[in-house]
Amino acid sequence: MLLHYWWGVRCRNSKSGFVVDYPSEPNGGSANCRRMSLNQGGCLCGAVRYAANSTPVRVTYCHCKFCQRATGSAYLVEPIFQKTHFAIISGKPATYAQASEGSGKRVTINFCSTCGTKLFLDLERFPETVGVYGGTFDDPNWFERTPQVSRHIFLDSALNGTVIPAGFRTFREHAWLNDGTPVEPVIFGQPHAIGSKHLGNLGHPGTLVLPS
Repeated sequence: MLLHYWWGVRCRNSKSGFVVDYPSEPNGGSANCRRMSLNQGGCLCGAVRYAANSTPVRVTYCHCKFCQRATGSAYLVEPIFQKTHFAIISGKPATYAQASEGSGKRVTINFCSTCGTKLFLDLERFPETVGVYGGTFDDPNWFERTPQVSRHIFLDSALNGTVIPAGFRTFREHAWLNDGTPVEPVIFGQPHAIGSKHLGNLGHPGTLVLPS
């Protein structure tokens, strides 16, 4: 994976001591370190560190079997960033690539070769973005997870008992078809447990809001 590295001004995080280079601003001026919102994360052993200098484009809760197996949990909390706002700041991740069963496009896991921590995904289908394993941020709660910026995908694969919050856009599979056509979401009007009697309603076309 070719990551973007910021150049133009060098900023040192006072807490961690990590140094990050930012780009010059479009008007030719230098970026101001004090105006940068730098959020860092990394692996268990500390060999690989990364940073993001923007809020996520969106936050995806992915319930597909790939993410279940990769995380060893019910789903992946995946904040999505533009690659121009994400960088490796120390170490070098190892990679493992596999074709998506749905799109056939390559999904590359970037992980620490020493401790095995999975850090982020490089998606061939979305080449301008990177999907971070949200729990690897130093502060995993720094980014918002509101219904306006979040979605739950691949509910057909979600584990029984998983609770989907009310008001969030949800999708039986991906939010887009392979040709890029957006899929109409389903929005539950109350918290919904996967495997409950209402799950069959996900088959109805269009946007569905279940009554509270």
